[in-house]
Amino acid sequence: MEWRSYIARYGPNWLPGERWARWCFLAVWALAAVLRFWDLPHLAYTHDELSALVRIYPTLSETIGTGVAKLDTHPPGVQVFEWAWTKLFTREEADVKLPFILMGLAAMLVLYRFAMAWTGAGTALFLTVLMAVLQYFVLYSQLARPYAVGLFTTALLADQLTRHVAFGQRSTLVGAGLAAVLSAYTHHFALMLATFMVLTFLFQVRAEHRKAFLVMCLLAITLYLPNLSIFMKQLELGGLAEWLAPPTASWIPDHLWWVAHGSATLAVILLVILALSTGLRSRHGGAFGPARWFLPVWGLLPLIIGLAYSTWRAPVIQHSVLLFSFPYLVLAFSAGLRHLPRWATLFMVSIIGMVGVRTLVNDRAHYDLLYNSKYEVFVRKGLEHLNTRGKDSVAVLIDAPDHMIRFYTEHLRIAPDSLPYVQLQDAYSDDSLDAMLVAERHPVIFFGQSNGAPSERLARVQRHYPYIVERHDLNEGQWLLLARRRPHVVLPDRWVVAQADPEQRTGANWDIATDLPLRRVGPDSLLHWDLSGREYGVVLECLLDTLGLHPSDLIEIEARVWSDSPVSNAGFVAHVLSGDSTVFYRVGEVGSLLPGERGASLLVATRLADASTADRPLRLKTYYHGRDRGALFIREIIVRVRHHNTVQFGMMQPFQRPWRYPIE
Repeated sequence: MEWRSYIARYGPNWLPGERWARWCFLAVWALAAVLRFWDLPHLAYTHDELSALVRIYPTLSETIGTGVAKLDTHPPGVQVFEWAWTKLFTREEADVKLPFILMGLAAMLVLYRFAMAWTGAGTALFLTVLMAVLQYFVLYSQLARPYAVGLFTTALLADQLTRHVAFGQRSTLVGAGLAAVLSAYTHHFALMLATFMVLTFLFQVRAEHRKAFLVMCLLAITLYLPNLSIFMKQLELGGLAEWLAPPTASWIPDHLWWVAHGSATLAVILLVILALSTGLRSRHGGAFGPARWFLPVWGLLPLIIGLAYSTWRAPVIQHSVLLFSFPYLVLAFSAGLRHLPRWATLFMVSIIGMVGVRTLVNDRAHYDLLYNSKYEVFVRKGLEHLNTRGKDSVAVLIDAPDHMIRFYTEHLRIAPDSLPYVQLQDAYSDDSLDAMLVAERHPVIFFGQSNGAPSERLARVQRHYPYIVERHDLNEGQWLLLARRRPHVVLPDRWVVAQADPEQRTGANWDIATDLPLRRVGPDSLLHWDLSGREYGVVLECLLDTLGLHPSDLIEIEARVWSDSPVSNAGFVAHVLSGDSTVFYRVGEVGSLLPGERGASLLVATRLADASTADRPLRLKTYYHGRDRGALFIREIIVRVRHHNTVQFGMMQPFQRPWRYPIE
């Protein structure tokens, strides 16, 4: 059969396929809707969603001029939509997220139609059930961000172009042009994929339709021109290097493992199915006509370009930007499944559906993690402890973006005087935090921190409030309850791996000069090392790999020091080396902690994950560096390891269970 006749075989029906295939699609589609709408009123905002909401200004021009052009890296389409949508409806999570969930579901329908046209029922239903149950698609359909929109608009473009080639209707050409423009205004990777799609079909349309097709392209480009200045400005920003690391050699396997829910069972099932597809394709053929080459091109080119740009220019590659092209990669590798008999197709869909739902709920803990915003938890739990313990018994400290906290205090209609909290982010230096904690008279502190908090922040709080009563880990954050005096039950979350003072030491490889003077200083006249006039001193060196650490365990180094005269240009160093090459260097600076006649703790922290791309073995070298060689005395150095937050990056990375600390 000629390929144009093949893709037109079902006619212009909105839901193509044999009766059994249509009913199977509708059943899987209903499952997808249940997974996405589950407990919608309690589906929390993520950081990215809140970032978009706080960039909605009263006027549309301000929203575009400031909220997009100055503060965002995405095209203005979704931001403009949210500006209009939140004026028509509320900013409640269910209202804001509803259209994005609907677009995610609509994308499944048009991709099913596209897959049925170019392949067949087995392949189309394989893609449909993956989109229904994989967290990759469920997550990004539940986010009020460009991803569900871009998935829908690029899928609609592929569907309308296919129907235009098959039937030559003017309405499908209009639909394709509209989808192309919407894709361009939604996301830069959606624009890239849309460009590949249009160029592909430019050579597939019949000669008599090519003029109309070119007019459609010209109109689409014209409609995109108003955004060109914003696009060029955003292109100058380069990428996301401030918070996104460049891809490593393991990026693609890690991406695919995350897509498969980090489940060996689901991964094996998918590999077996893809192997079966390969065998069927070699015997009977795969996709029809030009789809044999354009499906892998659409699926692979955005990945290749994203990796190349992230490696040689600036990091942009992440799971989300490949969402638009991923379905075509699935279709390219599963095209042979169109030859599966009905019973085998239904069995395949059932197995993937059952295992996918189980791993989504249990292995990925999707609903446990996504349905709790760290910012909302800080507000709710902080208020709860104030109400139950009393404002005289607990102080609330939060290290998270204040506009996010204020969003939730307003969103939950909490009066400012009901939740008095100390905002640490960008407001407290080490010395001012120390001074505040010394003066603090509350017996208990509620401390909430998000991913942006300094690695040493908790250790500094714990220096004054040493006993952990509760610890709860969150996706991208955690909260703890800490006490100044020892309670009946203490929750341990760190341990000492090395310790040294002038009288004793534990752990190996301390390098402390034998001629280092000792003096009794400070209010307690304790014995200290005298580092006066020295640039370096008191060195510990150890192999990190011998400590049996998880890559995200936090290694905290604390140096308890004292000075009788001002010292500022000095610090304690955490230096990680691979061979003779530095892979991590960080200093716990004295700053203004030591104005004279005072003691302090110099804190610095690192993780194995900070050197994740370096060759092993890794060495940690920690030492005092007195750049001004001022008068400074060291009482003690302690190296501790703190258990990592298992679900800190739980939505984007695999994690292990059971969890050491309860999650919210």
